[in-house]
Amino acid sequence: MDKKEDLIAIENLSVKFGKQMVLDNVSLGIKTGEVVGLIGPNGCGKTTLLNAISGFVPIEAGTISFSGRDIMALAPDQRAVLGIGRSFQHAGVFKELSVADNIIIGAEKAEKFPWWWMFVRLYRKKMDKIVNDTLENVGLSAHKNSLAGVLSGGQIRLLELARLQLFKGRLLLIDEPTAGVAPALRQQLAKTIKKLNQEYGFTIIIVEHDLKFLFNLVDRVVVLVDGQKHIEGSPEEIQKDKRLQEIYFGNSD
Repeated sequence: MDKKEDLIAIENLSVKFGKQMVLDNVSLGIKTGEVVGLIGPNGCGKTTLLNAISGFVPIEAGTISFSGRDIMALAPDQRAVLGIGRSFQHAGVFKELSVADNIIIGAEKAEKFPWWWMFVRLYRKKMDKIVNDTLENVGLSAHKNSLAGVLSGGQIRLLELARLQLFKGRLLLIDEPTAGVAPALRQQLAKTIKKLNQEYGFTIIIVEHDLKFLFNLVDRVVVLVDGQKHIEGSPEEIQKDKRLQEIYFGNSD
């Protein structure tokens, strides 16, 4: 049996903001096809780690490789071209546009449609199918013609994941998917993330505060504390680890 390769290899990574070391000598490997959760107290470096992988913060020390290639010198847009997709803590959709138009903008780029595609019937039919299929996958078909700005927090998250679904890449970095999401929509959110992994083949790293939501989704959990990797293991192992209780509920300075 072939051993899965490391899609992302992070070695001795440190990130410093001013005099504060936000990530301190973090090493982490993510296998192709894995879903890995990042958890830890506020300010422990979770989002910074995603930003480092996607190229949005300067690196103090260490290396990051993607599919065996050193990507340290690459800008965020160059990393996206290589196949690293990113969602943000505050959902990145165009609220002044319709739900359908949000999908169209993503599809134009992903499918490399020519600028004049809307004047050709064949392209219009293809785009209409992409929009309809994508929205059906995330349960937003009924909102196709609504402005994205009138959607609920959970629906906006689903729209953002729908746009990621169109991304022609291999790795998705998803930051706080349940932020602002009502409990009723969290099941659909989890279903969509699972589909991105199992049907679309994305390797996924998720930052999330809702531990129950996360543990039901991921293959592995990494716990960061004060910018360092503190615990790592399967969801079952992490839940049984007494150190997790201490981190979240024990004495803190």
